[in-house]
Amino acid sequence: MPLSCYIASPYPTRYLMLLALFWFGTSAPTLAIEGSGSDEILIYDPHAGNKNTGGYSTVYDARKRILEEKRMNLTKTLNRFVNESNYDKSLRPGTGGPPVLVESDIYALSLGPIVEVDMEYHLDVFFRQRWTDPRLAYDDPYEILSLNTIMLERIWYPDTYFHNGKKSYGHSITTPNRLFRIYPNGNVLYTQRLTIIAECTMHFENYPMDRQTCPLVFGSNSFSTDDVLYNWHNDTVKVAPESELSQFELMNTATGFHTIRSDRIGDRSVLIAYFHLKRHLGYFLIQIYIPCILITVLSWVSFWLNPEATPARVALGVMTILNITTLGWSIRDTLPKVSYAKAMDWYLALCFTFVLGSLIEFAGVNYFSKRRMSVDGAGNRRSRLEEEEEGGAVEEEEEIQMMPLSGRRKKVRYGGTYQAPARATEIVYEDPVEQETCCRAFIHCLKGNAKYKGYSFSRSFSNIDVAAVDRTCRVAFPSTFALLNLLYWVSYLSASGGTSMKVSLPE
Repeated sequence: MPLSCYIASPYPTRYLMLLALFWFGTSAPTLAIEGSGSDEILIYDPHAGNKNTGGYSTVYDARKRILEEKRMNLTKTLNRFVNESNYDKSLRPGTGGPPVLVESDIYALSLGPIVEVDMEYHLDVFFRQRWTDPRLAYDDPYEILSLNTIMLERIWYPDTYFHNGKKSYGHSITTPNRLFRIYPNGNVLYTQRLTIIAECTMHFENYPMDRQTCPLVFGSNSFSTDDVLYNWHNDTVKVAPESELSQFELMNTATGFHTIRSDRIGDRSVLIAYFHLKRHLGYFLIQIYIPCILITVLSWVSFWLNPEATPARVALGVMTILNITTLGWSIRDTLPKVSYAKAMDWYLALCFTFVLGSLIEFAGVNYFSKRRMSVDGAGNRRSRLEEEEEGGAVEEEEEIQMMPLSGRRKKVRYGGTYQAPARATEIVYEDPVEQETCCRAFIHCLKGNAKYKGYSFSRSFSNIDVAAVDRTCRVAFPSTFALLNLLYWVSYLSASGGTSMKVSLPE
């Protein structure tokens, strides 16, 4: 045993070497380790030495020779697959016999984004297919052939395509992301990484509290059910646990199969993977619902302002209406132009109605206030005229009483029979409406008596208390808004609608 081998070996190995020398002697083949770090195993045989290794042969060389022999055997096997005259890649396995069973499964690396405007979603998956081709069976039961995908172009494989796919492509950086294996019994495994943009028919009646189901439909492009049948491998559709969506939560996945009936090209077998999604509500609460509630509450501040503060109340009402309208327009660009009202539209309409109602309430209060002031002004003028007439009559009576008798007779002679004017207390102004019966008032109303209606209209305005209207609105508006909000949230949150199970399949 060389001394250098002994020195370069670890301590436990040195003990083993000494024990072997002591037991077997120096004439037996000796195991030694030479080198440092990644040491190479050498077998020492003094009777089988050579010039290069001085009696050492490496296990690596032995393994290399074995692998080289296996590689040559595999090459011969592959050449036999594709060079024999009985293999035609344009014909499916077992032509004329039972259909080929293609088993598939999907592992989704990422799901999303979901594009509502285009009604589509993106999916990055590992798409696996398994089938059996007896023509590819070989004798070695201990080897699985992991081959380059170039070999795939020389054998038959399913012509699978995605029925609802808008755009799909395979990944090829840094090399084509595909895996191809052949088992001794002729089973074939073909895996490829794909990014798929698929159509997803969505319904937005409950938006943004909706649930959507996005399907992925795939099957053979040219083979009917007489030639190729598709089935799920262990009903497997999995999504990576770290995959997350910004606006949706993946509730669960499901699988299904379907047969497309066609008299023109024959029935075809397809598989369907369902992705059940539920939209997150947090974004819309922060961006839409809470601002709408605050703007609506802000419009009620006008009920506490003085009815005569016209600029302040008008500015507040117009500003809140514009803000609600802006919020409504901001969400329309992210949704398709559907012909029905969404849950968000109903809520915006509710808030807009209350904001507009507060502005209309101020307009009515302001009008009634101005009208009452005009009626009160007319009444004051009438009172002043009555007082002036009463004062003039009293002065005239006093003047006549103070005149001598001859003067009174002269006044009677030139003015007719003298009659003393009535006292002020005897002057009575009759109410033309109150003096009438109910029937006569109703007849006047039907005939459209202008004098009657004008007087009745003026009297009705003079009885309105605008301050009481504001006080009533301070309670009526918030309580009604809270009740309608309760009905809105209970009805939409409890509804499980919005789930679409419709799948567009080709004819």
